[in-house]
Amino acid sequence: MGPLPHAQLETFVAIAQNGSLRRAAESLGLQPPAVSYQLKSLETWIGTPLFIRTTRTVTLTDAGRSLLERAKPALSELACAVEDARDTGGTQKGTVRITLPFSAHQMILAPHLAAFASAYPQIELELSFSEAFVDIAAQGFHAGVRMGDLIGDEMIAVRLTPPTRQVVFASPEYLRSYGRPQVPADLLEHNCIRYRYIASGRIADWQFQTPDGVTTVDVRGNLILNSTVAVIGAARDGIGLSWLVGPDVEEELNQGHLESVLDRFALERAGYFLYFPKANANIRVVRTFIDFMRDRQRARGKQVDGSGQISAT
Repeated sequence: MGPLPHAQLETFVAIAQNGSLRRAAESLGLQPPAVSYQLKSLETWIGTPLFIRTTRTVTLTDAGRSLLERAKPALSELACAVEDARDTGGTQKGTVRITLPFSAHQMILAPHLAAFASAYPQIELELSFSEAFVDIAAQGFHAGVRMGDLIGDEMIAVRLTPPTRQVVFASPEYLRSYGRPQVPADLLEHNCIRYRYIASGRIADWQFQTPDGVTTVDVRGNLILNSTVAVIGAARDGIGLSWLVGPDVEEELNQGHLESVLDRFALERAGYFLYFPKANANIRVVRTFIDFMRDRQRARGKQVDGSGQISAT
């Protein structure tokens, strides 16, 4: 059968992660014909097709899925060994790819990027902004930032912010014109700016903590957006009331551009976490970024548990 085709395995994993030969070629810095040739060589070496190919897509066969489950951890471990050898001389070098909402970037990561770049000039950070919950492994990310109650229990999660609350907010001008709701049911008399989740397409429920438990108010309004930044901007323009997680609107509230209402009914959320698959914790540059962010949050008094780590649910 011959020696293990390491380069072809890397190409195979890149195709599976990127969903096409062309994008895999771009990620590997190769020409598409070279990627196609390496895939055919691997399939010949193994003796079975690994993808079902059409003019637009490639889909893993059962054999391909089985190989991917075993090959990715093995290649990751090999990459770790190479990084460890490289780091023996004291140099941290590599790329860390992270997916996160833009609002979380502004609040959590942006204040620390200059310090990280200064401390680790040869580590390349690639930040991809998305409010959709993405599959880290499938889309080639090392880690992500999301609310803790949205993270699967198969991930390792490091707390970045304390627990927080959902906030109903509006501009001072809107509240002067239309009044302040006193109980959640009052929202039915207001124009409400609603948020639609990108991944599921579902409009977010407005939920509140009451003496009888958590209740949902079926609010209505003439504006639906799928961007938290756009939601905040619309509320600031006086279009209506909206409902988001507290950290997303903290700066606007502190500056007086927006005001919160119904605070005594606010529903508590877990706060933001940096999360990643267990295998990625062994990649040296990823571990460096994780430890850096955890230490910075501790220094700012943001770390609220002793371990700095949870298995989020």
